[in-house]
Amino acid sequence: MRDDKVIPIKLKTNINHASAGDLIDSTVKSRDNNGNGGEPPMDKYVTHQELEASTEKILHLMDNHFADIQHQLDQHFNKIDKHFSNVNLQIHDTKTTAQNNKEKINWVLYTAVGGIIISVITTIISNLLTK
Repeated sequence: MRDDKVIPIKLKTNINHASAGDLIDSTVKSRDNNGNGGEPPMDKYVTHQELEASTEKILHLMDNHFADIQHQLDQHFNKIDKHFSNVNLQIHDTKTTAQNNKEKINWVLYTAVGGIIISVITTIISNLLTK
């Protein structure tokens, strides 16, 4: 039997009591009379090579489609990574600014407290000397 010819066989529903006449060769039917309920009439067959070629083509298209999706996802994740890098830089800048401001505030406070302490000491010494 050749691989490129397909002969569909139709069995009656009760296969335990089948007789030789129950097997119907579809090649006996006219190709114009496809009364088996298929829509559209199914009178075309493919060989194994044609099926494999078609399958390879579909798999190639699927691979290309998934590669496109992967490329789009990579671009999207790169944008997200860039955004998070910018956010991290802004956080670092904010922390640096806060640290600088803290140092300035401490300098002002130490200067003010030192000035008050020096004023108090000067007042005490001047009061002691003037008595």
